[in-house]
Amino acid sequence: SHPNFFFPPSHSFPPPLPTSHLLHPPSSSHSHFVTSHLHPPILFVTMLLPKVSFVPAFLVVLATPRASAHPTVIPHRVTFGSLLNANDGVGGNDPLLLMDGLTRDGVVSVTDIPSFKETKRALMSHLHACIMSVDDVPTQSFQDGTIRRSFATSTTHADGPQPIKSLDEFEALSDHSSSESCQHFRSHLSAFRSMVDLATRQFAERLSAEMGASLPKPLLSTRSSNSADYEDIKQVVAGGVHLEHFHSYQKGVAVDDETTIEFHTDQGFFIAFTPGLIVSSDPSSEEPLELSDGFFVQDSNGEKFMMEFTGGDDLVFMMGDGVNQFINNNLIDDHKGLLATPHALTIHVQEDASQARVWYGRMVLPPSDAYLPSMDSTFGEARQILVDSSATGSDVPLGVGCSSPSMKASISTSRNLDGPSVESKCPEDELFCWFRCQKLSDHGITADNTCSQRNLGLQCVNPQGHVIPGGMKHGDFFPLCTNNTHVTHPWETYPEIEQQPDTCGASLWEDFSDPEDYDHKVDLTRVNGTKTMLFWSIVGDEGAKKMKARIAFNNTFGWLAVGFADVDDSVHNGMNGANIIMSIPGGNYSAATGLDLEADPSVGTYKINPTDSSFRHWQNPIESDETKTTVANFEHTECFTDITFESDHINGQKFNFEGTDEMIWGGNHLDHFVGYHGREHRARFTVDWNTGDVLFFGEEKEVETTAKNGGTHEDDDGRDHGTDKSNDGSVKNSVLGLSTSFVFATVVHYLYGN
Repeated sequence: SHPNFFFPPSHSFPPPLPTSHLLHPPSSSHSHFVTSHLHPPILFVTMLLPKVSFVPAFLVVLATPRASAHPTVIPHRVTFGSLLNANDGVGGNDPLLLMDGLTRDGVVSVTDIPSFKETKRALMSHLHACIMSVDDVPTQSFQDGTIRRSFATSTTHADGPQPIKSLDEFEALSDHSSSESCQHFRSHLSAFRSMVDLATRQFAERLSAEMGASLPKPLLSTRSSNSADYEDIKQVVAGGVHLEHFHSYQKGVAVDDETTIEFHTDQGFFIAFTPGLIVSSDPSSEEPLELSDGFFVQDSNGEKFMMEFTGGDDLVFMMGDGVNQFINNNLIDDHKGLLATPHALTIHVQEDASQARVWYGRMVLPPSDAYLPSMDSTFGEARQILVDSSATGSDVPLGVGCSSPSMKASISTSRNLDGPSVESKCPEDELFCWFRCQKLSDHGITADNTCSQRNLGLQCVNPQGHVIPGGMKHGDFFPLCTNNTHVTHPWETYPEIEQQPDTCGASLWEDFSDPEDYDHKVDLTRVNGTKTMLFWSIVGDEGAKKMKARIAFNNTFGWLAVGFADVDDSVHNGMNGANIIMSIPGGNYSAATGLDLEADPSVGTYKINPTDSSFRHWQNPIESDETKTTVANFEHTECFTDITFESDHINGQKFNFEGTDEMIWGGNHLDHFVGYHGREHRARFTVDWNTGDVLFFGEEKEVETTAKNGGTHEDDDGRDHGTDKSNDGSVKNSVLGLSTSFVFATVVHYLYGN
């Protein structure tokens, strides 16, 4: 996990301006256009200055899909070719391509990058489906109901482009084959990042040329005899760390016009990003991708606008607070300063709940060894102060990493984002294990009984004795005194179930999942997951009603479960504390060896441990006079698995036959260790037992399911489950360096904000 930082502008914002003046064309000195969604459609055409190679921009407002309290602005746009020509000295005197946009609202959009439009759309159309197929991606929930899921990586001067660790580790460590969407995503990823890298370098070179005469040399010093100074903007960008994030946003039940991310300023030098696109959960859809709205900026006059991106090939550059840290405060003539752009984001609920807003951003950070005079430290040291403040739970000092001593970085966390690592900062009585600081005393390790006193090492292990160096693996991991190391006992995948033969076809599934005996059915299938159906009827007379139900799973038998969600559980999506009916293919369970398949398979009533979600903490079924009144059975073949049951309750928790219940299900077809399910093989949902309507957790739109009619849905967040005790250490965990770490402050709010 790593902290994300942003801070609001130091000045207050004026109220929205009246829009009557917008009926007139803007001044010819501006190369962007202002419109208002509050007026009828208007056509604005601008004349471009003859010596400046801008993209001619023509805006036709033909529809008003959403009213905005702010007028609309199109960013200053330049072609990629004009950057190349200017950098090569073609065309005589170098024009000021970038200054108009960067001094007015801090934004310039670069267009006509060769093959970028096609590559970007091919990549981004598969981002959401791919990210939903990967377990335990970084997930952030916002107050307006928006859920953001992310892939993260970085590009450094020394090591070049880095892999997306969460994607690589999921596919490698879980021994999963890549989903079709992820295969498509990967096939375009390298080309896409190379195009962004080239455009970023050309942008930096042009900006360096346009401002060079007004800035001192070197622009940033290193204070080290072993490192060269950074002479100009071009060298600062080349020597910095570039943090890259792919975001997928979905908004569930919430007020649609509520702001997702308030106005703030990014702390990096600048960010290159692709405007948000609305994509379907089905990447094979032939429908064209739509540009999203809801991105707002504030210009140098304090006016707020909604920025409208009209081209499909834009790569947008937006300035951060870094310009106030080492550009604007170093100008040696009357050159106009660059604007660190205050911006905000509003995510709208889509008509189709399976759709998502996808976005990519590349945050350019100053070099870690460059000196920051305002703090008498390097930029890297300033970032570490922010990381340490977050790790210890202490307040971030005023001015740290900011351009003004009156500013304060605001820290939030998002677990397990990739990027350059920093050392985790757990207290001495805790160990960083399973992406969190775990208290040693919870595992029998105390000051009077330390590992060193027993000539053992302190390691992060799982029940198989596998050691995870650094504690960065998701699952059933905990501190242990042991002589095992990651060399002698490396992590290994579980032995897999022999997968279903080719003979398991659609016709056999249709026969197996025949709903003839039930009044209702709903499709519980997750994105990229196994086909799963729930069938039910309400049987019996008034006062003696029972639920007759069946869940059918189109895969082999690792385990299968269905039951009531614990609505008070905010840690594992309603799982901890849940009452469920579960079938397993063996017995005599051991967390080290899994199920004994020589023992009989069974189905029973279980209550998941309220704090420790690993199966070893609740492996014994509940056997009581009450649970014996639940009649449950299961069936499994080489192809399919199901559970059937008839009861008015699960472990005493009654069904609400006259209304709705909040339910969960989960399944595994990979192994016999009763652990892994992944986000694609489970769901939390609310079901109306009488109408058949289903509302999936985190989504607003109801799945259109009525009597004997299935539906589809999208996913919320998910994870593999291990010991998960809430303690003081786990609150601090989110900071600690997890593979992202120094994503720290300057990752700034760009992680949130675009």
